[in-house]
Amino acid sequence: MEQITFTGDNKNLFSRRLIENVDAKLSIIVPETHTAIFIKDGQMLQTLSSGKYKITEFVDIKTEANCSLELLFMSKTAKLRLLWGTASKILAFDRQLKENYHIGLSGDFEVQIGDPRKCYLYLVGAEQNLTADGLQERLMSKVVSVVEQEVLSYIDTKQILFNQIILHKKEMSAQVLNKLSQKLMNEYGITVFSFNIANIIIDEEDLQNMTTSYKGGSTQVCKSCQTALAPNSKFCHNCGKKVSQSKLCPKCKSENVDDSKFCTSCGSSFVEEE
Repeated sequence: MEQITFTGDNKNLFSRRLIENVDAKLSIIVPETHTAIFIKDGQMLQTLSSGKYKITEFVDIKTEANCSLELLFMSKTAKLRLLWGTASKILAFDRQLKENYHIGLSGDFEVQIGDPRKCYLYLVGAEQNLTADGLQERLMSKVVSVVEQEVLSYIDTKQILFNQIILHKKEMSAQVLNKLSQKLMNEYGITVFSFNIANIIIDEEDLQNMTTSYKGGSTQVCKSCQTALAPNSKFCHNCGKKVSQSKLCPKCKSENVDDSKFCTSCGSSFVEEE
């Protein structure tokens, strides 16, 4: 008895098999690692889970023997690692310094088929083979769109300073993963099970300007967690504690830390003034 089953390795998301010389003795075997989609005359007829099937369950041999028949084996376990990156730098905003700057991002993510029917309809279609490079090209615009939206949202919501973005790669990656997983599953039946922001590069000119602005203000440091703060910060962006404000000497008008007992410029006592 002739059998049609999956042959090959598990490095590809799917594999096509044309069914020729159809007869009543033909059987189909679907391994546990795959889901098979039965296609007749270009139309998706049925999705087959693991098991053994007779061709007569799907085709009337007497009247449909000359139909175009095909099996598409969709892997349930194959994973592809894809690279991503912004084609151009995106515009971010530092809420603490109130300045715009440009950043470029890149990294990698891993995908596998989550919904075989949806993946076939909206992603695979008539493709004979979908390599990592091909899939990467198909998904890139969607991925970068989500990355831009979520990274900028995180920077803005958390009020992240330009020079501390790199410290938040893990948190931003997790936020992107959550949104990207939903989007690619809803649109293509693709599961994203890992996402990584590996590189964050600030435009060199912007970095110089931002650094100058940052150093040009008062060099505040949070007394609670020792985090460097932007000029005129009232609360620490890291621990949330109130930032100590400067105390103005009534005699020489110079600035001193708020808990000073004596002016560091003229020596006047603040205790006597209180």
